[in-house]
Amino acid sequence: MLYDKCVFCRAFIGWIGLIVNMVLMFLKAFIGILSGSSALLADAMYSAKDVITSILVIVSYHVAKKPLDSEHPYGHGKIEFILSLIISLVFLIITGLVFFHAIELLIIDINGDDHTVPHVIALWAALVSVVVNTYMYFYSRCVYSQANSPMVKTLALHHHADIVSSLAVAIGLAAALFLNIAWIDTVVAVFETIHLMYLGGRVFVESYKGLMDSKAPDEVYDVIRKHTYSVKGVNDIKTLRSRLVGQDLNIDMCIGVNPDLSVDEANDICESVIDILSMKISHIGFVNVKFGVADGEAPEVTAIHQEIKSAKNSKKKEDPKDSDDEDKLEDLL
Repeated sequence: MLYDKCVFCRAFIGWIGLIVNMVLMFLKAFIGILSGSSALLADAMYSAKDVITSILVIVSYHVAKKPLDSEHPYGHGKIEFILSLIISLVFLIITGLVFFHAIELLIIDINGDDHTVPHVIALWAALVSVVVNTYMYFYSRCVYSQANSPMVKTLALHHHADIVSSLAVAIGLAAALFLNIAWIDTVVAVFETIHLMYLGGRVFVESYKGLMDSKAPDEVYDVIRKHTYSVKGVNDIKTLRSRLVGQDLNIDMCIGVNPDLSVDEANDICESVIDILSMKISHIGFVNVKFGVADGEAPEVTAIHQEIKSAKNSKKKEDPKDSDDEDKLEDLL
C-alpha cells in the first residue's frame, strides 16, 4: 500500500461504512414515510444494501487475511467473491419485489387517483444523502485502489449508485414540489429499482468471474509482458496464465531462454522475472516461472532424439516387439 494510513483505512472502512449507511437508511426510511415519498423510501433500499455490504466487508477482511494453511494452500481470498455473490442475489430478489410495488403505484397515478406531493423535508434528506455518499464513494474508491479488495470495490460501486439514486430523488422531489407533479416521485422510484437491479447484476457477474478463476485484465497482461521482456535472457513468453484470488493475483508463466544456457543460469533468469514482477505489479499473491527453450530444441536434446530414433529403427528391423519401449521413451521426451 502507498501510505501507512492505508492499512488503517482498509481495516476500518467496513465499520465506517456500516455506521454511515445505518444512519442514512433510518433517516431516509423515516422521512420517506413521514413525507409520503415513494422515491425516498426506495432510496433507503440503497442504504440498506450498503449496510449489508459493510458488514460483509468487515467479515471478508478478517477471513481473507488469515494465513495459508494445508486446507487452503491458496489462501482465503475467495471469501470476498462468495460474499459479493450473496449480496447481489439477495438484492436482485428484494429489488425485484420493490420494482413491482413501484409499478403498481405508477399505474394508480396514471389512472388518476390522488397522489399527494411529498413534504419538502424529503428534498433536504435527499440532498444530504448526495453529499454523504459522494464523500463515501471517493473514500472507499481510494481504499480499493490501494487494497485491491473486491468487497471494497463493491462498496464503492454501491456508494456511486447511491449518489445517482439520491440525486434522481432530489430532482424528482424538486419537480413534484415546485411544479406540482406528484407522479414524478413514483417514476423516480421505478428508475431507482431498475438501477438497483442493474447494479446487482453487475456485482453478480464480477463475483462469478472471481469464483471461476478469471484471468487478470488485458492491461495487466501487457504490464506483465513488458516487465518480463525487460529481464536479460528472456527471449520469449511461451505460456502466461493468471487468476484472481480475492485481492491477490497469482501468475503462472513459462519463459523461453537460450538453449545454450545451463540449468542454473536459466533458473537465475526465472528468479529475476519473479523479482521484477513482484516489485512492479501490485497485490501479487505468488509468481511461478519456469523455463523452456525459446527457438527450437537445444542441440543436446535434438541429438538424443535422433539417437533414440535410430536405435528404434534398428530394433524394428531385428524385433518389432522390442521397439514398443523405445516408442514410449520417445513420447516422454
